[in-house]
Amino acid sequence: MKIYPFNGMLPKIGKNCMIADSVILIGDVVIGDNCSIWPNVVIRSDTTPIRIGNNVHIEENSVLHTSTHIEDNVMVGHSCTIEAFIGHDTMIGNTASLMPMSRVGSFCAVAAGSVLTDGAVIPDNSFAVGSPAKVHSLIDPDNPKHAMRLSRTYLDGARGMRALAQSYIEQGIWEHKDV
Repeated sequence: MKIYPFNGMLPKIGKNCMIADSVILIGDVVIGDNCSIWPNVVIRSDTTPIRIGNNVHIEENSVLHTSTHIEDNVMVGHSCTIEAFIGHDTMIGNTASLMPMSRVGSFCAVAAGSVLTDGAVIPDNSFAVGSPAKVHSLIDPDNPKHAMRLSRTYLDGARGMRALAQSYIEQGIWEHKDV
């Protein structure tokens, strides 16, 4: 992991985080506890602060920049571009792009490849699809048919991202980071 100060601000990392060696963190970045940041992720705060909550998992090749705020229990898929607010318990599919000042509510899913344009808003409990992304349907967290649209499906349990990150730490592939 490479950490760089910008305008006197140095990234801060919470407890029990797994951060891959090739991750780049720049400037006013705060990462909560129990997060995993996978290879080649860039989190660059050179214009506005970036805040990442607890139990957030950001997969390979994603880029976070400009006014990004991610609440707790969020899953960000491979190769996403995030410049937005993301509510808690939300899943962002692979290669999705969330443009500046867009907002995704809590208990949402954004389908792989979708694009939220500048200032777009996806309300709580929504499944958004397309380019530009629109609400396709509502998500009922208690409906088992909606399990694949829930972040907890990917985060929790013996096969979830938290367990996988812990396995990487235990095998010495990447270190547990408390900075």
